[in-house]
Amino acid sequence: MGLKKVFKKVMYTCMAVAMAAVPTVPAFAAQSDVIDSTRTGSLTIHKYDMTAAEKNGVDLNQFTSTGKQDQKAEDALKKYAIKGVEFSYLRVGDVEQQSENGKVQMIYELPDELQKIIGLSSDDAAKTEGSKVYFTSQIINQKLAEALEDNTVTKDKLESYMGKSGTAMDLTDAKGVTKKDKLPLGLYLIVETKVPEDVTYTTNPWFVQLPSTDAEGDDWFYDVVCYPKNETGVPTLDKRVRNNPDQDNVTTANADSLETFTKARDEYKYQSTVTASKAEKLDYQFISKLPHITSSTTYLSTYTFNDTMAKGMTYNKNAVIAIYDNKDAADTTNVNNVDQSGALAVWKSSDNDPKFTTTYGKSGDDSTMKIEMTKSGLNELNKKYSDKYIVVYYTADVNTNDTVVLGDKGNPNDVSLTWKRTSTDYWDILKDKCIVYSYGYNLTKKFSDNKGDATKVKFVVRNKEDNYYLIGKADRDGIYQVTGKSATEEGATQFSPNADGQLVINGIEADKYGFTETHSDAGYTLLKKEVIVDITSTKANITPTEANITGIQSKTGDDSTANDGISNGAELANDVIVQTINASSVVDDTKAHMSSQDESTNAYVDMEITNQKQFMLPMTGGAGSYLLIIAGVVVAGCGFLIVKKNQGQRKVQ
Repeated sequence: MGLKKVFKKVMYTCMAVAMAAVPTVPAFAAQSDVIDSTRTGSLTIHKYDMTAAEKNGVDLNQFTSTGKQDQKAEDALKKYAIKGVEFSYLRVGDVEQQSENGKVQMIYELPDELQKIIGLSSDDAAKTEGSKVYFTSQIINQKLAEALEDNTVTKDKLESYMGKSGTAMDLTDAKGVTKKDKLPLGLYLIVETKVPEDVTYTTNPWFVQLPSTDAEGDDWFYDVVCYPKNETGVPTLDKRVRNNPDQDNVTTANADSLETFTKARDEYKYQSTVTASKAEKLDYQFISKLPHITSSTTYLSTYTFNDTMAKGMTYNKNAVIAIYDNKDAADTTNVNNVDQSGALAVWKSSDNDPKFTTTYGKSGDDSTMKIEMTKSGLNELNKKYSDKYIVVYYTADVNTNDTVVLGDKGNPNDVSLTWKRTSTDYWDILKDKCIVYSYGYNLTKKFSDNKGDATKVKFVVRNKEDNYYLIGKADRDGIYQVTGKSATEEGATQFSPNADGQLVINGIEADKYGFTETHSDAGYTLLKKEVIVDITSTKANITPTEANITGIQSKTGDDSTANDGISNGAELANDVIVQTINASSVVDDTKAHMSSQDESTNAYVDMEITNQKQFMLPMTGGAGSYLLIIAGVVVAGCGFLIVKKNQGQRKVQ
């Protein structure tokens, strides 16, 4: 080995020994123990629906907030992400290290307005330096917690404060995440300032220091990650209709008894489906449980009902709104007694300061009614009526023309509720409906010898359940539209078939009726007694749409990961589920066929009534009529013989 190579080897060995003798220290160990004022920080917020997560069995106690990313929490909660939440941030002051008389501590600057909101006073200050006032984190946390015990008041003040002074972060995305980086170091206030429609309870405002000390108290970190929770909840919608008892029981005079009359009245309750005759006035209502409202961030910005009425009905344009403390109170009222119902509030469109507007229009052949809360109305809902029940009442008439659909298809009345909160690009829609069913009679009048005049026949029709007679108007011969009800037979319509024997009565409610034949053609017998026709109404089990709950499986089987405005609201509002049991009828206790009206099945009860020829009766004076008939036959025979004889004589001649 040459001298040069030996020298190199010795040098490398010495260098290796020297490096081994130096302690190994991380490059930034010294800097991590003290704040590096040359750096900036970042804030990342993940927003999850903890209400939905708990409903689905997620144990939230397993997660602890440390200010650092928690991958386990993100994996467990990812399908409960809430899109459309806005957080605002504000750097409220400097962070200082105070050292006085041998006492050393961290202190934080807060501006005067913020001090007042959370209840800090000069006595709480750790240091005052010119216009800057500093407090310890202990006293800041304590005062904030105490101030938030009143919940809404302090939240409203802080939200308003951030609206004037803070900076809004981007709305949380589909993963529920928003982030802001390159933030100057210092103390920050974070407030939730906008929420989508299903968020009812916002996260309490909180302070965060950039940078923050880690949970183990070992070092500073500059990228803070927060996982605040939200509570969610949604309104409800229930559409219902009822027959008006004051119309159906026209009078007690023709009721079987006062007990029967009273019982009938008690049965008139709001429900999803009813059966009605033409010309009847129906009472409608929809009940909505208002969502939970806690502070200005969860205020409703839209609460609008869109009602669509089938073309067979006509609005009476008399909508009234009442607000009740509980559902029982809402259930037991109607448009006629709303002023005496003990409601928390009764609103009318004619009020000096109207709380809602009503707009009527058309959607194709159907009529529409839009009930929209005014600014004044929303203000009252937001500040007074969280979780209360809002009820819209109105009446509509069943038309007396052929626009009313008979049979199983029915006459639907659809309503939707659109609501938004402060994050106005995000909303949801609820839908429900009720259905009114009406029917008809398709009667064929015949005669045993096929010679009678059907136009001479007359019937009166009596509703045996509600004790009234039908009043109708003929569109043309033998085709009637029901136009009203009479308490007495004298006021009832005498329904008459056309020359072909057809009698059609359009627009009767499903019930038990008695057909009494009051006139027939001369020489034919009347029916011995009334014909009893009993119609069982179509029944529909109606399931309204449900508002979106983040992460809860929807009716379509798809998991919702976020409320995303148009697509979410529209998709969830598409289908009200209607399961129908078809109508049926019996005539004199025997099942009868029901024919259709266009696409609507079981619309008409098909009947056939045949009048028999009367028996021949003797004329006044006893048996003479028969003798005269026989004599007439004999005379006719003699005449025939005489003619024959004369004819024979002529031939002989």
